[in-house]
Amino acid sequence: MMEFLSTHFAPGPLFGWLCVISLILIPLPWIRHFRTRHRPTVRFSHLGVLKHIPASWAVRSQFIVPFMRTMAIIALIFAMARPQAGGEYRDASEGIAIQMVLDISGSMQEDDFVMGQRRTRRIDAVKQVFEDFVLGSGSVQGRENDLIGMTTFAMYADTRVPLTRDHGSLVDLLRETDIPGWVNGRMVRELLEANYTSLGDAIVLATDDLRRAGEQAVAGVPGVEAAKSRIMILLTDGANNPPEKYRNIAPDPLEAAKVAAKLGIKIYTIGAVGSGSGSQVGFFSFRGAQVDEATLKGIAQATDGRYFRATDAQSLRTIYDEIDQLERTETGERIYQDDVYAAKISMLVALGLLMAEIVLINTRFRRLP
Repeated sequence: MMEFLSTHFAPGPLFGWLCVISLILIPLPWIRHFRTRHRPTVRFSHLGVLKHIPASWAVRSQFIVPFMRTMAIIALIFAMARPQAGGEYRDASEGIAIQMVLDISGSMQEDDFVMGQRRTRRIDAVKQVFEDFVLGSGSVQGRENDLIGMTTFAMYADTRVPLTRDHGSLVDLLRETDIPGWVNGRMVRELLEANYTSLGDAIVLATDDLRRAGEQAVAGVPGVEAAKSRIMILLTDGANNPPEKYRNIAPDPLEAAKVAAKLGIKIYTIGAVGSGSGSQVGFFSFRGAQVDEATLKGIAQATDGRYFRATDAQSLRTIYDEIDQLERTETGERIYQDDVYAAKISMLVALGLLMAEIVLINTRFRRLP
């Protein structure tokens, strides 16, 4: 018996013995039931008249209620023993790893994009289009099976969201993302950080995130299979402009792109500048179109990607639609073994039996005191 339990069930010997003892004790209430089933609840002086009354089917089937409870207890004990027999699931889906690299420098506050017939900041338009790209909207299917992360950069690069399939949390953090010193679309304080664009640092950081995910995918770590195919979507409205004191040691964007290419990472670059002119907020002045297209094209070319130019919200949406169509990769058929499948079925059976018992004892088999 114990050899059978250790082979087909997950718990150790002690829990196995407890299950066996529980099964042995189950018949005890039945012994008491059969010994007392002819004992009347209310005593009368003479019941001879009632002996000739034929028993109804409800009386003859009174044993069903305790039988159902007994079977429910057996099913629960079976489920607690965690039987190691499950169902096999096959999944053939598409999925890749995508790292969104978003410029949040001060120039992204320019309101030269139009959405819903209203002028809006570049960063707000980009956030809305990226959200639609992730969740799906209109002709865009969404990226349900993809690992998606987000890197932001101004003076410094930061992994805002690690690669994840929790797209709800990703979108929540995306909506909270803003230019340094800005909260909910309003400037609350002036930060020097917003005046820089560390493009090379951002590529290096995003490449490292994708590299680690790719290594995990090759190693067979569950949940990261999509990282076998990795891309980066880099969006900026300016040029590489790290702080002066770090300028001599800051990574060159083109060199960083070559490293990404060696790791098999493709980079799509987007220059996002509308038709508006420069503006000034407080002490800081932000110019309009300063996109270094030569560098962005070089980055895309080095990694076998493509460069796009977005001049308004519609062209930005078209760009993401095109990337969405270009990057659809099958991860292959994956087989999942659900080791708790039998336990789930046992618990559902027990629940069904208990609910049926409750219904019966309160309807047809109800007893009056």
